[in-house]
Amino acid sequence: MITISELTPNVQQIKISGKVQSADMPQVIDLAEMIGKGGKKDSLVFDIENVEGFDWSVLGEEMSHLSTMMRMLTRLDRIAVIADQSWLRTAARLESALLPSVTYEVFSRDKAEQARAWAKGEIDRPHADAVRLVDVGDSSIVAFELDGRIDEDNAAMMIKDARLALEKTGARRMMARIKNWHGFDPSLLASGNIAKSKMDFIKRLDRYAIVGGPEWMRSLAEKMSPVVNLEIKGFDLDEESEALEWLKR
Repeated sequence: MITISELTPNVQQIKISGKVQSADMPQVIDLAEMIGKGGKKDSLVFDIENVEGFDWSVLGEEMSHLSTMMRMLTRLDRIAVIADQSWLRTAARLESALLPSVTYEVFSRDKAEQARAWAKGEIDRPHADAVRLVDVGDSSIVAFELDGRIDEDNAAMMIKDARLALEKTGARRMMARIKNWHGFDPSLLASGNIAKSKMDFIKRLDRYAIVGGPEWMRSLAEKMSPVVNLEIKGFDLDEESEALEWLKR
């Protein structure tokens, strides 16, 4: 089922749930024809929840109006996708790579209001709160929490804050709590400044605990331990107390 609602005159929300059928498509085509007619680029919010699939006739409807759908894409400014299913978030990011003219961001459901605010232009940074320092009750441990998707600004801020905290406390132990992992901006791979800054503060550490996040990430980090000359150990998200005990030894 598809439900369309207006958030502002230039921002429409398309809520998708259950099974999408051909009867849902006329309203989508009408919206596609309306987008950008006022001379100003519009934005869309896709709120996707509990999708059960779609009738193949939907694809036929979309293909018969392909020119209208493609024209709509050239008239868009921002697209925000709200989805909790990891495969939907991945698919949305793949689609984003094919739409260089549109600013495309993906949000988990607990960030739905943030997604809408970004689509409406009320905030400029879509994932501004994805990284923050946290207090674990021990000044000998610097800890931070990752919650969402990490972009270059997040990474730079995290490294700066962590370095300042290490200098202030003299701590040599660090914990990363990965509450929700939604990947990172590919630009981070090409950022020499981020990589250098990260290595500089890693040299200050004796031990580093990674709590939560994908198992492959924790495993890879542990294998990197001898390379960076740092004890690294991964823990499940519900094993934070064990991680803190390990850091305190």
